[in-house]
Amino acid sequence: MKYIYLWIILLLQSMTFTVNAKTDIKVILDKLIEKSHQRGLFNGNASVYFRGKPILKKSFGHADAAKQNGLSVNSTFALGSISKEFSAVAIMMLHEKGLIDIDAPVSRYVSGLQAWSEEVKVKHLINYTSGLPRLNFRAVKVASDIDNQLKQISTLKFTPGEGYLYSNHNVLLQIRLIEKLTKQSYSAFLENNFFQPLGMKSTSFNFNETNAVTAFNNDGVNDPNISFPIAIMPYSTIEDMQKWLFALRTGKLVSTSSLKVLFNSFDKNSQAALGHGKLKNDKVIKHRHHGSHFNFESLVYYNAELDLQVILLTNNKNFRLDNIISAVESIVQGKSYDVPKKSLYLAIRQTVYDDVGQGVKFYFELKETKRDLYDFDNNSALIRVGYKLLAQNKYQSAIKIFKLAATEFPDHANAFDSLAEAYYISGNLKAALLNYQASVKLDPQNKNGRKMIVKINELL
Repeated sequence: MKYIYLWIILLLQSMTFTVNAKTDIKVILDKLIEKSHQRGLFNGNASVYFRGKPILKKSFGHADAAKQNGLSVNSTFALGSISKEFSAVAIMMLHEKGLIDIDAPVSRYVSGLQAWSEEVKVKHLINYTSGLPRLNFRAVKVASDIDNQLKQISTLKFTPGEGYLYSNHNVLLQIRLIEKLTKQSYSAFLENNFFQPLGMKSTSFNFNETNAVTAFNNDGVNDPNISFPIAIMPYSTIEDMQKWLFALRTGKLVSTSSLKVLFNSFDKNSQAALGHGKLKNDKVIKHRHHGSHFNFESLVYYNAELDLQVILLTNNKNFRLDNIISAVESIVQGKSYDVPKKSLYLAIRQTVYDDVGQGVKFYFELKETKRDLYDFDNNSALIRVGYKLLAQNKYQSAIKIFKLAATEFPDHANAFDSLAEAYYISGNLKAALLNYQASVKLDPQNKNGRKMIVKINELL
């Protein structure tokens, strides 16, 4: 009897639902996100606009780990990397006003930096191609620590414009430029030029001025109250983000030519200033941007072909937002959809970090016993864990995880590209070359892979 019960639970967890054309889309969407909430995969606020009309604006869950207070549609959430849209759009706004030339070197506007500031152009900051290294957040206690880190940078990771590195130094330098050129604080500039004109009344950098919720993990523990010494990430609502996205697409903030710059990425696997997007006939036809901050997670999505916009804000990160949006797309098209599965990344990451051998063993145990409960059907979990290990300078452990990803997903170029990068960083150029070649064979459009093959051949 016990095994029959377990089989039923597994079946329900992996069930594919069919959309009945006679059923109201609003009801189906509500059930999708409610089911995701019941599975512990979404605790937050959701907004869906379809064919120009709001068909869902609702809260699912609680304001903190205690679960004593529920969320409301006016609850505000930290936006994570989505907030980087504000600084990038501000730079383009200043560019259109003639206050800054994005083709000019940073040294024209900011003094006191080393020689690299004469090579890095403002536009390199926008699409993360400056070559600036990653910011050491742990060393930042006061605002001056950020300037000190910038001043101490002597060499870049690569020649500006010839590589990609998602470093927050790019964003913080954008903010510094904005404040220097406008002679006002970054928060004041956004308030005066974005938030007030667009009616984003609930968006603020001041935690105490908003209906801010507290993020928490899956163990029921609230995030610590960690503040950054300068205002870089506001709290916002689903309604305010709707106003922002509409204004962005319709030219109320910057011109189409500026949007092209903001959506320009180094390659298809790299993020642009606005995340990922596409324009056609001077119109935005796709826009997707993900953000996270501790256990806050956010995702905005727009598809012009479907006339669909989705905004998801959560204070309990589970990396299932993309899966929810995929289901929403299927629902509005009258197609069958899958309720999201649990995150394999969250399940295995700590075990891997503690002991990579035990982590790999645990991966296969889950795959054997709970395959239907976790998302084993894509390589994102292994790739993400591998890059976290690289960030911790655990190169050999990262190589083991990327090898596993390449073995499990032999047709995915990204797995081989990631393995190649780990080998390159660890100094094994021959192994790096072989895996970059494998990646480019699977994906001939891998521009970075082709460049690395040339570079490694020159070094060898």
